[in-house]
Amino acid sequence: MKRYIALLGAGRWGEKLLRVLYEREAVGWVYVRSLEKYKSLQEAYPGLHWTTDLSEIWGAETCRAVVIATPASTHPELIEAALLAGKDVFCEKPIAFSLGQVRRLAALAKEKARLLMGGHVLHYHPAVEALQQLLAEGKLGKLVAFHAERTGLGRFPLSEDALWGLAIHDLGLVQYLLSVEVEEIKAQAQQAVSTDKAETVWIHLQLASGVKGEIFASWLYPERRRRLTLIGTEGMAVFSEDGENPSLTFHAYRFVWQNGQVPTLYPAQSGEKVSFPSVEPLAAEIEHFLECVRTRSEPRTSAQALEPVIALAERIHRQLYPQAEAARTYFVHPTAIIDEDVEIGEGTKIWHFSHILRGSRIGKNCVLGQNVVVGPFVRVGNNCKIQNNVSLYYGVELEDGVLCGPSCVFTNDKYPRAFIERRNEFLQTRVRQGATLGANATIMCGTTIGRFAMVGAGAVVLHDVPDHALVVGNPARQVGWVCECGETLRELQQDELYYCDRCDLTYRRTLKGLEKVPRPSDVGEAHQT
Repeated sequence: MKRYIALLGAGRWGEKLLRVLYEREAVGWVYVRSLEKYKSLQEAYPGLHWTTDLSEIWGAETCRAVVIATPASTHPELIEAALLAGKDVFCEKPIAFSLGQVRRLAALAKEKARLLMGGHVLHYHPAVEALQQLLAEGKLGKLVAFHAERTGLGRFPLSEDALWGLAIHDLGLVQYLLSVEVEEIKAQAQQAVSTDKAETVWIHLQLASGVKGEIFASWLYPERRRRLTLIGTEGMAVFSEDGENPSLTFHAYRFVWQNGQVPTLYPAQSGEKVSFPSVEPLAAEIEHFLECVRTRSEPRTSAQALEPVIALAERIHRQLYPQAEAARTYFVHPTAIIDEDVEIGEGTKIWHFSHILRGSRIGKNCVLGQNVVVGPFVRVGNNCKIQNNVSLYYGVELEDGVLCGPSCVFTNDKYPRAFIERRNEFLQTRVRQGATLGANATIMCGTTIGRFAMVGAGAVVLHDVPDHALVVGNPARQVGWVCECGETLRELQQDELYYCDRCDLTYRRTLKGLEKVPRPSDVGEAHQT
């Protein structure tokens, strides 16, 4: 089986994944946001299908799995879309930003009988396996402490803060090697040059076993340092990736407590290098994923296995960013439900019994009436009004200033059956800026409602509606044109020019509908400036 994987993202880390997958003849598709930007990679890796359209990948029957290396903020949404499309998923860390989020993704993977593996490359490092062996053999004695340092000069503006971009590696290692619950966290963040993301974090942990540890991670540091030190009563182990070649060093010593209270240290003369196989960790990680896809076996770093580290990182995040837990800048009625990973803009009001599902984004100064359902992963622009009993399903997008009248209906499945699963075939419906949908209007999926268009009450829209068009009836048909203000336009010149008596505005016909004609005074002012 060859060329059955799609790579999503070809940035710095995505390029490394592309090399490893290409060497194994596993990758067949590459998704990027701009083909022009990656011309050199297209030449270096011939025979692949490069695309900017995700629907090509979701619909490709011969694509069995995806490898996600896009910006971290996109990971949960892409994982869900891939699972719904029936693909196995490998996703670079982090796969999610909360315990609830990762559990939902794991449940979806189980429901779809698909694999979901997180990309924590250090779990597949041969030096880490050797370190695990030292612990198992008791070479360090009783573990008492650990130190981790991960630094380097980041790419500004940062796409990830020092917690989710750097420290997450060491949190994952601590959980993997020690498998002990964290009892106490003391974390501090520094934002020296960024306004929204911490470039540096200090994390102090106390484990249930009594082990104390600290993690220092910084994007604002001139040297690239990668080091984990485990400290026991009979020795230390230092795993370092500071130079070109990783190393693992064991320092033997012995603590003796005088009178049971005062420790005396008897150190060894020098550290002992611990040998381990020369294996590229990323290659080992990808080989594991490919094997899991072939054999349908559970990955070592499955979503379920990563729940503890995601939960720990979430706890630290809440401590680092207490302002995120501050008073809301929007109103939510006590009977409404807001899922995790939802963004709601300032000044928005959400009323009785409404439900905003995961991954949804609602803009500023919106009003959502009673019994409104939004999501999952729906986008609503600024200044929208969604009146009672409206459901915006996956695939629906509202631009700024859209009005949805009471009980208007959206769909996302063109050929619905209760007994046939078609989530990977949901169609997108877009309502553009300033459009109005009347009460009980029905909008068939896959259509676009144009800018400032008006759909009459009870209309059933089967096709795209042009900008500024007025449509009514079942099926909806166009009966006129409307101004931005909502007034019906008066025809000045047949099928060409239209006028609004209220606003003193003139519109002309275009292929998309109508557009405003600049007034002479507007043109004069433009020339003066």
